[in-house]
Amino acid sequence: MKKTTLGILYVAVLSAFATGAQAGHAEFKADVNAAIDAGLAYSRANNHFTVYTEANGLSLLTLLEKESLPAGYNGLDAADKTLAQNAACILIDGGGFGDRGGFYSYYDGQVLMGLSVYLDTGGPDTPAAPAGYSCVGRSARQTIDKVVDRALAAQTGGVPAAGNCAGFWGYTSTGCDSSTTQFTLAGLAAAKGFYSKMGESVDKARIPLITDALNRTSDGYAVNAKAQSGGQFDTCGAGGCAGHGYQVSGYGPSHQQTASGTWGQLTGAGKNVNDPAIQRYLHWLQNSYYYDTNYVNQGWSPAYFYYLWSSSKAYNIIEAAGAPTAAGNVDPGDMGTLPVVVGRQANRNSGLDTRPAPRGPGAAGYYAGTPVGWYYDYAYRLMTLQNAAGQFPNPNGSWDAEVDHAYAILVLQRSLGGACADGDNDGVCDDEDNCPADANSNQADADGDGVGDVCDNCKNTANPGQEDQNQNGIGDACEGKCDVDKDGDIDKVDTSMISKARGKKVPPLDQAYDANGDGVVSPADVKACIPLCTLPNCAVPVNPVP
Repeated sequence: MKKTTLGILYVAVLSAFATGAQAGHAEFKADVNAAIDAGLAYSRANNHFTVYTEANGLSLLTLLEKESLPAGYNGLDAADKTLAQNAACILIDGGGFGDRGGFYSYYDGQVLMGLSVYLDTGGPDTPAAPAGYSCVGRSARQTIDKVVDRALAAQTGGVPAAGNCAGFWGYTSTGCDSSTTQFTLAGLAAAKGFYSKMGESVDKARIPLITDALNRTSDGYAVNAKAQSGGQFDTCGAGGCAGHGYQVSGYGPSHQQTASGTWGQLTGAGKNVNDPAIQRYLHWLQNSYYYDTNYVNQGWSPAYFYYLWSSSKAYNIIEAAGAPTAAGNVDPGDMGTLPVVVGRQANRNSGLDTRPAPRGPGAAGYYAGTPVGWYYDYAYRLMTLQNAAGQFPNPNGSWDAEVDHAYAILVLQRSLGGACADGDNDGVCDDEDNCPADANSNQADADGDGVGDVCDNCKNTANPGQEDQNQNGIGDACEGKCDVDKDGDIDKVDTSMISKARGKKVPPLDQAYDANGDGVVSPADVKACIPLCTLPNCAVPVNPVP
């Protein structure tokens, strides 16, 4: 199913949860929205969009990825559009951001994420400037191009292998640093998503270069995973638990860098939840699942909100792609399901939780019925931390309060930061792909329901929800159609009977004859039934359609 370019998944996910638990779910959704709104109000009041901070790119994303739909720049009110333009101008004209003399991973990654989503959702190429800046004649698009080119040039060369730094970046040039690499990776993945939607020759030329860079980083994380066992790492499966540290070598795995490595691998073309290396990282995160802090932090406890952001991004990418998880593998739904031990938490129980005090009074069970899982855990924790001013202070201490505040809002928004992940390697980003788990570069969709033909369980009848109550692979919308002999399958006997009945009306003929629903049996009905065939002898009917 085609998804929003912003990856704002939580609205759709939470809405899906409502059935059977409307009251508790509605309260949870309302409180998450209120926490986001309060956080944005704090950002506005403290000039996060109009003066230089180390988080201007992340702050711009929080504004663009608001929960309201339509989302993005075009979904903002007039006042917030001005703020978004101001933040974009700082990313263009700021000497610490796009206008700096050379590459800097943390800031260039923010430039690419912020400006890519800004332009993709309708922001003007020459934005209005806040006090102290001038964007007259300055182009957001040209800034993206410039920063992409210098980021690609700064990547460490070579073929990724255990112990080398190929595919990684440092702070201001080549290097072996996972943290700075994750920011550059996030920026390039966003730029790839932006370029892929533009369709211009210059964009198409850059896409292969970005794809190659993302692939090499993905491979670098895979081959440099460090196995970990003992303690909480007691349920790691056949592939084992493996994570990543601050540098390629010399540092043990940590929550924040293992989460970065999980998301980093997912940007590789053709990589999805079932990739063996990604499974090792996911097993690490599952066995040390913790939402109250980054328990395994290797001395970097202030990176707590960074860990929540990078891990939520990984989980959201996997959930957005929709690739079925192979038997024996784990996915985001398995986070928090292992028994509690030292160094590992289990999912919260929404039926027992009181309402977080910052959101108001509410007894135990206030959110009863809200499905548990990693998102509920993260959101509940962040709502308990938000103060009366709307700020999200990092309980572990903060290197930069504006950065941590933005991280918290982006987690609640289920942000992808515009990232292009292409799990089926068909050249279409998962968030735009109408069959993200099945390669279909042409995006063919005969019935126009937003689900591509290669994965549609009812190809010629619109059924965007893909409902299939009996789980037989045939969507409910076309269940019973074409099986005119009522033997439980669709084969050449059925197509032959339909062919012989062409020209007759339905009714009085059974509805099974009328696959396209136009009331008259015709060759079009035979053609509509052939893709639904459940046996291999269906391709040509007994009496071929002329």
